[in-house]
Amino acid sequence: MTYQGEVRRPAPEGGGGDGCLAAAIRLPVRVVAFVVVLPLRLLWDLLAAVGRAGRTGFLWVWRNVLAPPLAFVWRYLVVWPLATLYRYVLVPLGRALAFLWRYLVVWPLAALWRYVLAPIGRVLILPVARALVTAAAFLVHYLLVVPLGFLWRYVLVPVAREVGAALALAWRGTAYVSRAVGRAIGWVFRVLVAIPVAFVWNLTLGPVLRWCVRAVLRPAAEAVAEVRRTVRRVLLGAPAHRPPPVPPHRTPVPPPAAYRLDPRKDFGRDDGHGGGRTPPAHP
Repeated sequence: MTYQGEVRRPAPEGGGGDGCLAAAIRLPVRVVAFVVVLPLRLLWDLLAAVGRAGRTGFLWVWRNVLAPPLAFVWRYLVVWPLATLYRYVLVPLGRALAFLWRYLVVWPLAALWRYVLAPIGRVLILPVARALVTAAAFLVHYLLVVPLGFLWRYVLVPVAREVGAALALAWRGTAYVSRAVGRAIGWVFRVLVAIPVAFVWNLTLGPVLRWCVRAVLRPAAEAVAEVRRTVRRVLLGAPAHRPPPVPPHRTPVPPPAAYRLDPRKDFGRDDGHGGGRTPPAHP
């Protein structure tokens, strides 16, 4: 039995890999699933039908009962009064305010700036500002830039160069020293720790641990694996038999041709090829 939206899966070939336990619990599980899902599916179909009917009824009431009076009220009681107010009140009032702003505020301020403030600024303020900027630039250049440049060129750069050279020399020297110390520590560790530990391991712990692995751990692991395979075969059934893989076909390579003797040069010579006779070549 398949439900709506369920994909039918193909039945496995052979049917011998499920086991008796899976075959025994398959039918009760399907019956319980059918009993639980059927009421839920009926309830879902009922709710879907009620929802579709309610949607259709609401759309009909909206289109034929509610929409026409609401549209009339919106058009003649909201849109038309607001449009009339905007066209005959707000637009003339905005134009009057723009006229007053332009001729009573903007033009007087522009005339004041053009004919009073700008000439006064060009005559009095601009020369004073230029003199102040020139003096500030002169003071910054000779009281800040020149001393800092002298300090950087003749003090900081030579000191930094000498310090860098000293650090590089010390780094190279400490590298040689640390290499020699590391080699000495490695030799001491090898003589005092590594060689005695290897000697003790090869004579005592190594053979004991290898015997434990061969005589105890490996048989125990094989026994556990065999028990696991037996339990799986009993509960789930024997796995499907798979044929052994067929090795790829290889074309035999013919042996190289035997060494031929020249009868004119090697007459009477016995090289293991039948008393000096030339053996036949392989096809």
